[in-house]
Amino acid sequence: MYRGVKSICETYQNHQRFPKVDTNDKEAMYEMILDFKDKANAALEPIQLHIKDCQEEVKQNPDNELYTQYYVMAPMYENEAIAKLQKVYGEPELEWLKMVCIHLIENTEDRVGNQNELTNLCREGGNNSANKKLSVTEADKALKTFIDDGYLVKIKGSRKGFKIGFGPRFIMEMDGWLEKNFENEINKCSVCDRIALIYTQCANRKCGARFHLPCVDKGKKDPKCSRCREPLKIEGVASKRS
Repeated sequence: MYRGVKSICETYQNHQRFPKVDTNDKEAMYEMILDFKDKANAALEPIQLHIKDCQEEVKQNPDNELYTQYYVMAPMYENEAIAKLQKVYGEPELEWLKMVCIHLIENTEDRVGNQNELTNLCREGGNNSANKKLSVTEADKALKTFIDDGYLVKIKGSRKGFKIGFGPRFIMEMDGWLEKNFENEINKCSVCDRIALIYTQCANRKCGARFHLPCVDKGKKDPKCSRCREPLKIEGVASKRS
């Protein structure tokens, strides 16, 4: 959104009624974006929609210097978020997505999986009103669709190849569903108080605070826990299970 807003500001900066802002001042630009989001959400509240934002939990490309920021317009309530998915995708596709979600949270240490592992989950499907299982080919097509739509994401590994994880759109739109169905497996970031599926944990066992990587990986040489000031591990971190 930053680049888009900057482009709009530069295009209309000489317009008489357009607000004056220094497009090279990133802090001023972000304040302008936050102000816009607050005003937009106030206007959207009567129709039960709101704009949510989050950063990728782990860099999709490790070579990137910064974590990518995402925005989505989402329903305010869990049932509406589910209804939105049901309008776009078929039951077998959503059943497969649910199995992927369960598998990543309950059966993996780092909340990511390889493509073949996830597409083959379709063999366990068929528990839907259509009594239809996706074929492996159909599951592979569904995987690519959910990646394109932001519900799943490809994460480049340290070796050749990619892993599949939760996309920012899934985390933002389905946070209520995740908290409700995975209460014991879901943790929250001690900085932003949002769901953290992939995180770094304070090494001090008496503290145990958990943090999104982008919430603490700010380029500082020695990031520390905001609670107890214990040094935090950033490089090579994977999510940890409680």
